[in-house]
Amino acid sequence: MPKSSPKSLGRIVTSFWVFNLVLGIFVIGAWLFSSNPAVRTLFISPTPSLTDTPTFTLTLTPTNTFTPSATHTITQSPVPTETFTPSVTPTETVTPIPYSEGPITIGYSVQKRPLEVYRFGTGKTERLIVAGMHGGSEFNTIQLADQLMAYLKDHPEIVPTDVSLYILRDLNPEGEARAHDYNGRANAHNVDLNRNWDANWQKDWPRDNCWTYTMVTGGTGPMSEPETKALAAFIQSRHFDALINYHSAALGIFAGGLPPDDYSIRLAKAVAAVSTYPYPPVNIGCMYTGGFTDWADEKGIAALDVELTDKTHTD
Repeated sequence: MPKSSPKSLGRIVTSFWVFNLVLGIFVIGAWLFSSNPAVRTLFISPTPSLTDTPTFTLTLTPTNTFTPSATHTITQSPVPTETFTPSVTPTETVTPIPYSEGPITIGYSVQKRPLEVYRFGTGKTERLIVAGMHGGSEFNTIQLADQLMAYLKDHPEIVPTDVSLYILRDLNPEGEARAHDYNGRANAHNVDLNRNWDANWQKDWPRDNCWTYTMVTGGTGPMSEPETKALAAFIQSRHFDALINYHSAALGIFAGGLPPDDYSIRLAKAVAAVSTYPYPPVNIGCMYTGGFTDWADEKGIAALDVELTDKTHTD
């Protein structure tokens, strides 16, 4: 084995110590770096690394402070079952409608005499009888109405259960008080109330073949008289489907309307079938103007004039 020269041995020793010196410096530097933050700050580049995340501190200043007054514990309670206790409501006592009623004042005449209506029956179907339109000139129609009312009081079964019958016994009390002859035909204004209705009304009319015992008029205009106005208002306040206006004498049954509607014609034929009064009536050639049943027919009510056989008897 060849021997090492002194120069070679010196280089080896020198290299050994240099290596140990470098290693020592490295170890000391690593220790200083890891244990002293101040030293680390001196040697670290200012460029942040991914592992160095900055920390931000957010301070909130509350404007409203809520301090609970109590601690509530929510406890699930069972759903209450509704209990219905019926209240006792007093039973309303309904007073039955009496069979008859009257007198019912529907208005007043020129001289403030009452115009009175009587009712018989309680049904929804309403019917009407009017008497005394020509007052004392045809006073037997008023007597007929009185007799009929007395009979109905004694025989309520005559009126069907579905009918209410109204009777106006005297539409012209002034004429009836004045005289029981032709002088009692007109009201206190000398108006023929069967010429005052708003149906082909005329203040005057041709007198040929008409009633001419005294000079009467149709009024200052249609519906000018208080008796006419009162009866019209009463009819329009009810639901009449048929009416009869009694007169005297002898000519028979006149169906309302100019010309008559079918419902008035059918009523006229029905009454003629159960009475001695003829239909069609006797035609004497008189022009009838301002008639009550003509007005009623125009309002959709089956309407008749029925003439008694004379001016004395009630038939």
